Amino acid sequence: MIALTVAGFGLSMLGNKRSAPRPTIPEESTANPLLIETPFVLTLSEAAKTITIESASELHHFETSSQTITGSLPVEKGHPSLFIDIEWEDPNPSPRFAKLVLEPAGLPTLKKVFDSNGKLSDVWELHLHE
Repeated sequence: MIALTVAGFGLSMLGNKRSAPRPTIPEESTANPLLIETPFVLTLSEAAKTITIESASELHHFETSSQTITGSLPVEKGHPSLFIDIEWEDPNPSPRFAKLVLEPAGLPTLKKVFDSNGKLSDVWELHLHE
């Protein structure tokens, strides 16, 4: 009888046992920790009507009469692609160029010259390794 009472008490304690807190799983961050904020200088051979640079899935639009544009772009580490589109002030097709210089912190300076006859639309596949 005592054994039955002890067994019943033990079973009732199991039923009342608080469950251990479940470990929380951290939510995945939507921010990419592999981005490098990269200063740039873009030099144009002629005045442009519009300039668009796509980097890290972000579009950056520039409208300026200057032939030298400076700023900063988010660039992914590794092997990112950078897209550039330039619509020139003068719509007539003639040879033109744009020189883009990137200065990623802690990495070598990167330079690329894009050229076209008329509107410029190109891609630059970068190699950003420490």
